[in-house]
Amino acid sequence: MGNVAVGLSQGDFSVIMKLLNENLTEGQPPPGVVSKPGADSPEVKEQPVKKGTASSVSAAQGETKAITAPKIPATTDQSGSKLKFGFKLDSVSASLFSGDTEMTKEVCEHDRAKCLGKFELAGFLVEGEMMNDNSMKVKVILKDTSLEDMRPPKQNGITSTIERSPWSRMIQRSKSGSHSGSASPNMIDVSFIQAKNQDKNVDVKINSIHVCVCTEFLMSIADFFVKGMPPAPKEPPQLPSAKKGVKKAPVKEKPKLAPPPESEMSITVSLGRPDIILIEDPSSYDSNAIILETEMMFKMRVTPDATTMGGSIKDLQLYSCVFNKRDSTKTQILPPCEINLHSNAPYGQGQHMDIQMTDMILSISPATIRTLTAISSGLAPAQETEEGSKSSAVPDNLWAVKTLAETNFWFLNFTVPEAEDAAAVELEASGEQPVEEEEVTHGEQGPAHKDVLLLAAPVIVVKLEGGIGKRTVPLLIVETGFQGEVRDWSSELHVESTVNLEVAYYNEALAVWEPVLEPVHENNKRHKWEIAMQVAQNNDVLLIDEDDVDLPIQPPKMSITVKSEDILNTTITKTCLDVLSNLGKAFNDAYNLVEPTVKPGEVMSPYLIQNDTGLDLTIKLDNEFETEDTLETSEMPPQADSGRVHLPAGKALPVFGRRHNALVRKASIIKATQEGDEKKILFQIDQFGVTREVTINRAEKKLFEINKKTEYPAGDKWAVLVSVEASYGRKTISLRSLVQVHNHMSQAVEVFYKKGEKDLVSVGRADPGKSLPLPLPALYTYTSEIYFKPVSDRYGICTNGVNWRTASESGLFPLTCATKDGHASFYMNVNPTPEKVLFEDSSEMNRECLTLNLHPTVILHNLLPFSLSCLLETKIDGGSQDATEEVHLDRGENYALYNASVNKSSMEFKMKYRGLQWTGRRQIQADVPELSIWTFEATNEKGEKKHLDLGLHNKQGSGTLDISLYSPYWMINKTGMPLAYRGNDAEVTLEHPADYKDIVLFSFKAKSLFSKKKDNKEKNGKGTVSEKKTKVKEMKQAGKASLKIRDSEWSDKFSLDVVGSSGTVQCKTKTGSYECGVRIDMTSSGLSKIVTFTPFYMLVNTTETTVSCKEPVDSALWLDVAPGECLPFWPQQTGKEMKLKAKVKLSDEETGPFLINTAHTTLLKLDNEYGGLDVECHVSESAMVTTIGPYKHGCASVLLVNQAENLSISFSQSGVGKTHSLGGKQAVLYTWEDALGKRELVWSCGEKKDERNDLTKDGCGDVFYLPDCKLFWVSFLDGPQRVLLFTEDMAVVGLVQKEVEYTFERIDQEINLSLRGVGLSLVNNINQTEVAFMGITSSGIIWEEKKKRYKALNLKTLVILEAAYQKYLIELAAGKSPSSRVTLENKMEVDFEEMQMYKPHKRGIRRSFVEGVWVQYKTSPHQLQLHAKINRLQFDNQLAGAVFPTVLSPLPPPKSVAADSVPKPFTEVSLMLSKHEHSHMTQIKYFKVLIQEMALKVDQGFLNAIISLFSADVPISREQETKQFEEDWKQTNLPLVEIVGVSLSHGKKNFYDHLHFSPIKVHLSFSLQGGGEDGDKPTAIQANVLNVFLQSVGVVLTDVQDVVFKLGYFERNHSFYNNSQLSSEMTSHYVGQAIKQMYVLVLGLDVLGNPFGLLRGLTEGVGDLFYEPYQGAIQGPEEFAEGLALGVRSLFGHAVGGAAGAASRITGTLGKGIAVLTFDDDYQKKRRQQLNKRPANAREGFARGGKGLIMGVFDGVTGIVRKPMEGAKQEGVGGFFKGMGKGLVGVVTRPTSGVIDFASTSLDGIKRIVDLSDEIRRLRPPRRFHKDLIIRPYIHTEAEGYAILQETEKGRYVDDDYVAHAVVTKDGKNVLVVTDKRIVFASKGELLGQWNCEFTYTWVDLKEPPRVISKGIEVVLKDKEKKKFLFGGSSSKKEIHITDKKTAEWIVEKIHEQMERGR
Repeated sequence: MGNVAVGLSQGDFSVIMKLLNENLTEGQPPPGVVSKPGADSPEVKEQPVKKGTASSVSAAQGETKAITAPKIPATTDQSGSKLKFGFKLDSVSASLFSGDTEMTKEVCEHDRAKCLGKFELAGFLVEGEMMNDNSMKVKVILKDTSLEDMRPPKQNGITSTIERSPWSRMIQRSKSGSHSGSASPNMIDVSFIQAKNQDKNVDVKINSIHVCVCTEFLMSIADFFVKGMPPAPKEPPQLPSAKKGVKKAPVKEKPKLAPPPESEMSITVSLGRPDIILIEDPSSYDSNAIILETEMMFKMRVTPDATTMGGSIKDLQLYSCVFNKRDSTKTQILPPCEINLHSNAPYGQGQHMDIQMTDMILSISPATIRTLTAISSGLAPAQETEEGSKSSAVPDNLWAVKTLAETNFWFLNFTVPEAEDAAAVELEASGEQPVEEEEVTHGEQGPAHKDVLLLAAPVIVVKLEGGIGKRTVPLLIVETGFQGEVRDWSSELHVESTVNLEVAYYNEALAVWEPVLEPVHENNKRHKWEIAMQVAQNNDVLLIDEDDVDLPIQPPKMSITVKSEDILNTTITKTCLDVLSNLGKAFNDAYNLVEPTVKPGEVMSPYLIQNDTGLDLTIKLDNEFETEDTLETSEMPPQADSGRVHLPAGKALPVFGRRHNALVRKASIIKATQEGDEKKILFQIDQFGVTREVTINRAEKKLFEINKKTEYPAGDKWAVLVSVEASYGRKTISLRSLVQVHNHMSQAVEVFYKKGEKDLVSVGRADPGKSLPLPLPALYTYTSEIYFKPVSDRYGICTNGVNWRTASESGLFPLTCATKDGHASFYMNVNPTPEKVLFEDSSEMNRECLTLNLHPTVILHNLLPFSLSCLLETKIDGGSQDATEEVHLDRGENYALYNASVNKSSMEFKMKYRGLQWTGRRQIQADVPELSIWTFEATNEKGEKKHLDLGLHNKQGSGTLDISLYSPYWMINKTGMPLAYRGNDAEVTLEHPADYKDIVLFSFKAKSLFSKKKDNKEKNGKGTVSEKKTKVKEMKQAGKASLKIRDSEWSDKFSLDVVGSSGTVQCKTKTGSYECGVRIDMTSSGLSKIVTFTPFYMLVNTTETTVSCKEPVDSALWLDVAPGECLPFWPQQTGKEMKLKAKVKLSDEETGPFLINTAHTTLLKLDNEYGGLDVECHVSESAMVTTIGPYKHGCASVLLVNQAENLSISFSQSGVGKTHSLGGKQAVLYTWEDALGKRELVWSCGEKKDERNDLTKDGCGDVFYLPDCKLFWVSFLDGPQRVLLFTEDMAVVGLVQKEVEYTFERIDQEINLSLRGVGLSLVNNINQTEVAFMGITSSGIIWEEKKKRYKALNLKTLVILEAAYQKYLIELAAGKSPSSRVTLENKMEVDFEEMQMYKPHKRGIRRSFVEGVWVQYKTSPHQLQLHAKINRLQFDNQLAGAVFPTVLSPLPPPKSVAADSVPKPFTEVSLMLSKHEHSHMTQIKYFKVLIQEMALKVDQGFLNAIISLFSADVPISREQETKQFEEDWKQTNLPLVEIVGVSLSHGKKNFYDHLHFSPIKVHLSFSLQGGGEDGDKPTAIQANVLNVFLQSVGVVLTDVQDVVFKLGYFERNHSFYNNSQLSSEMTSHYVGQAIKQMYVLVLGLDVLGNPFGLLRGLTEGVGDLFYEPYQGAIQGPEEFAEGLALGVRSLFGHAVGGAAGAASRITGTLGKGIAVLTFDDDYQKKRRQQLNKRPANAREGFARGGKGLIMGVFDGVTGIVRKPMEGAKQEGVGGFFKGMGKGLVGVVTRPTSGVIDFASTSLDGIKRIVDLSDEIRRLRPPRRFHKDLIIRPYIHTEAEGYAILQETEKGRYVDDDYVAHAVVTKDGKNVLVVTDKRIVFASKGELLGQWNCEFTYTWVDLKEPPRVISKGIEVVLKDKEKKKFLFGGSSSKKEIHITDKKTAEWIVEKIHEQMERGR
């Protein structure tokens, strides 16, 4: 046969499919599913060739019928040929065209412009021969297949229509042929051979396939077929019958085994290596592509005994590249890996399969994500415009009564099947599903099949890479392994699998992997964290509960259990946060297709050597480097000469590391963390011939001295600093001098050094924001001075140079560059910052390098909401006149004053504000208060002088004085009424007109805002007292303001400083009062508060027409509210009820009155085309907002439907006289007629009168309207519309209930997740401290009893049961035979062997524990259930010297409650929601969140550490500051509707039946003390804002102890909410309460000794006494006495404890005050550390107090001598006299402070004796840190030993590196610690609990290594050690008793290792 070509348009295809559909379905009943074409003619249905089954032969025979018409001849004995056949087709092609075919001519031709694509099969051949003995040979060949994109617009691209283009086809035969084996000329080869014994052999070979996937083209082809299909016929409405629920369980047929095959068959399928290419942009050859390569083989053999299968996917790999530069731009995504399959299925038994995968390593970079996103974007369908979003028109006759024939309610379309009886329907309504008895078979016809699949993927590594272009580096790595077993998938699926996981991030600075998800450390072994998963398919079995037989529970169809026995420990470091942040941004940009800065294919070298020494160098590279052109043949850069490269001064050398192709696998990523990628370079300074070797493996700075010496100072060696910096996989190695200049100014600066005595030589220029390394010759000069000059012709070089040798000692260095033309000089500050660096190859940081930071002297910030101009006047040196400079500053702008000199220059500000020109003048001074007042003056038109007080913020930063001009308060009037404000000064008022839209500046007068000057003297930096130059008023304390609205009286005073809170202010008038809302916010600087006044009543119109509103009083006028507008409303009426009427403007019909001061949602009826107005009143703390919207479906109160035939229903609103009637088979919409009346529907029917329903919740019921006639009613939601349906047919009620209530619906899938525990460690790896540890922990042992499911027993029973069980176990272990059945003291009888309870009830019991995290998630077609628990959450402060070691922890309930209740989790969430079939609305049936009482204890050190961890190291830039200010300013200009927060769009609303979030009770304690941070270190910007705020309002933050926050619960029932509404209401509910309670914390001030705590203690005691006896009485009379005793003890405990605690805090405050008077920082620090350590018991408390008293006296006396000596040592003569002063003061104050501390500590001890609650301790000790700065996985024993070493002898051995430790005694109070330098025997003090050193020996002291003896360890010393008692000689041996021999051997081994290293 020749060529066959078919042209098919979309219209043709649609006609063909329609005809086929009609023909195939003719004569059949209406189908549920359309049969697919050809489904009923298997003999002509061609099977896919790849299956290789015999059916392909029959298909071929079917096609050749017309030619050969073979008939089977009679059988003969000859073995000759019986039949030969053959079929050949040169080609068959099909072209697809869009659109339809025009039937206008006899012969129609398709328009080539509409051609989509062409599919062609070329060279199809079938040959076969059948022999007389029934043997057969058949061969099928397909030479080529192609799919071509024929769309005309595509030109010159990969898929273009140019015939000769190699990429014109999507599918074609690969030109290169198969990569594997011999090349085949055919694309598909199929060979079938059948032997005479019927054994069959099928061989399928697929070769040379090239697939170029263009998603856009494939989507257009798919679109052709999808849109061409005829539309499916509309199915008739479902008629659910009772059969739907009363399903009979299918009777299981007895399994019958098919007879085994009599012959053998083998099938082989091989796929040669295909080219599969995913293209990003098919129109470009330079497009990115992803290429998949693989090779597949499959073999199957069927014999009478078994079926075996084997298959493999070899060399499966993925890589990305630029399409036409594949080789040079190739980036591996998935390196080659293999997947192997083996299967064996013996006859009559299940399949046994095994799938094995080799290591898979997946590298995902942003570039890969970008390519995949671009490819997949072609798959996304075009977004259609949503027409349904517009508001739908109001139906005609909305309120008219309609017959049911006119309606189409889904709930009336049910037809009840006749055959089913009423009992079955009733059963259906109840949700029960009776199951007929099943016929069960147990292997009667043979054993059940047991299918098994084993799946193993030992290593899967996912690398997330970050970087630039091709040079990417793995930043996050996930290493996991998977093992699974699947059983019985053909009957009841069961899966068991385990996954192990480890996650690490790459710390580029150290070039190591550090843990994120840590491995688990158990029994000195480490393994990855493991999680197990089980999947079980459940039988259809009903579980009948014995307690409640009427409620059967169906098990879920499938349950998935995910469980981990390991604790999930994660570590997040500061560097890790940066890595995650950068990765997140890179991947987000890639996903959003942001164009990358470096194009793919551009190559960046991983190493760059920069020569900044100022001298020529020669670099020698080791053989770990390779060439720049990446060819693997050469190893060195092109300019290399025998491995040496000449590098001139100022030049850079890019080099590459050698690539290692072999994959180096480690057992764990983190174990290999120290095996860094080390490379070495040698640099030689040509001028001096000096060579030094540098090792490059991490980011660090090393100093190398060279043999060049300076002349002055004599003998000082020159030094070169080698700085290695790492960024995105590129290491920059800079060789430079010790000093560099960094320019923080916007002005470029030129740098000079002095050569000889006079000549100044330029070094270079430091550009703004850049660094300039100084060359070596510039440093080592006679003077060592560096000079600077702004890059400008106006200024000269600075007069004084900076001596870099002494700069770090001299501190801030001001420089002056004189002007040449009589202008002001240029001023700048040099701030030298030294940095410790390594010396050559040592590990000690004992050298320094220096950065000279250049800063402007003054920066001016305009923090006012308008622009101003500044005139700067500076006295010229030596001249009488002033130099001036004028600067214009926009709002929020800042400007560096380079011509300003502190204490010499003056500023004059001018600004226009409220129509007047204001002026203020001030000298720039450094020694003024941080916050001060600046008064501006202006003259009005009448010539009167006006004054305006503004604030000035002076902040001395690192080298710069920042001066900010601001106003304390911004007043914003959104009320629409004129306002007036006044402060404490009643005479001064500030008017704020209603039409003035700008910000009004307000400040309190000096009397209240600024304190009077108490003293003109203040201490300066040197300790002497000096007079201040000028009197500056200091801002000290804010006052309270009053408000006046129009002509009202002044309101009560209210605070303007309670930032974040809102409330109302009332102003009384003669007739009533005005009320307005106040909200107070703070600007980003923390200096200004934004006070917004809003009307209390507001009207919002969300309709599309103007709405008019009016009060129902005679004098009121109509107020028009335009669409989308929010208007203030000031009511005339007074009283509790504020009413309003509304109408659509230009219409006459009004609504009835409705309330605007009570929360409600009501549809107000209008009998016109608008239908009604939907009014919603929202009430908040500061406003009542009434929103008027249009009628929407569902907003009517109820839809009444009467399905009864001849029965009339009368109904009315309760309290409204008008009654309406609803006849049979009728429906009507109804809304409340009186919006003010009681919302209850009253209905009557026949003899039944006045039935009532509030229409808020679902329900059903029945009434007798006649003695023997029953009427049923059902209330339910149809979408948002409430429906009340009346019917006489019980079946309808049952079916409606079934459709809207899914409570009994069987669960499809249940997922249970349980984690034993979770830990999160927050580590600041920059300063090597663990900041915090958060732990979620499991419970202790609990006992559970089984009712319907297992439930925990109460605590009292649990304790009794556990004690009895332990006794039983002990007796068993002792070899006794105790009775397992025991009667307990609470009369309970249990059997521990059977785990059964017999009394008081017979139930199963079990011993268990509660996991840390437990989540259960269930889904069914119409239901979702979520139940989650967090057992216990604790957040610890891990810093040394923490005041509160535990920050957050749950508080146990009172004793009585705890004894009689089940242990509760810290947090529990329960959610159940329904999804309705007939609407998109979600109904939340039940949503409850429960949080237990908790304690929050925070100290200042912890806060600083947290801020330091999460804030960026780079301070906020000045550009960001301006942006933030602009955002603040924009917030003040928001329209009223946005300030109120009312959404004009109607989002999707959900119905909440029951929503309850529990109250939150928090016990807050705060301390200003706390270790962990250096006091000198400035806090980050967040803390600065807080400090500035506290200072501006004059609040001094003090210690707070145990203040209770009580936040009330949040509950909503039977209400509609959208998500934004609910979240905003919930947030304002809790946050509003928290903020208000925060401002009342003055009750907890430390100075008052916290009497609030005393009251709380007494209250709690009385409360216990009140309710514990009651709880005890419930359990039985004998418990009463016990409860009473417990209550008395509790009262004593809390009363004494409360009083002692108060006294302790009062004395503690006094002690702190006295300690400050010693003026001795060291004494204060030691005292603070001592007091921070809480005594372990009362004895320790008294002992510590006593020690403090004695040491106070001792320190006071010795201080007279010691302090002057220390002072002289530190500060010379001045220090001597200062020290003498401290010593003399200390004689008095230290003993006094010691006495007070003794009282405080002792009283604290009393509180601990009577305290009933167990003290909450840290979950684990802080982690151990290593000297190499690498963060390693946490090991508990290491951390314990490290902590002991840190505390021993008050930190004497902190410089030692901890190695190991062994606990010597059972009580844990004696420990042997091994460090890198010594052994230390530490013991814990009995009284004070401190660690003391009993003895210590360095390695030098030991004569020989210790050895293990029978008693433990023997240490032999070089010198004999004298014994500590009176008699006896001396000994050179020391015995350390360790009972465990293994421990002794292990510790001796560690000592040996360290001694060897020490040598």
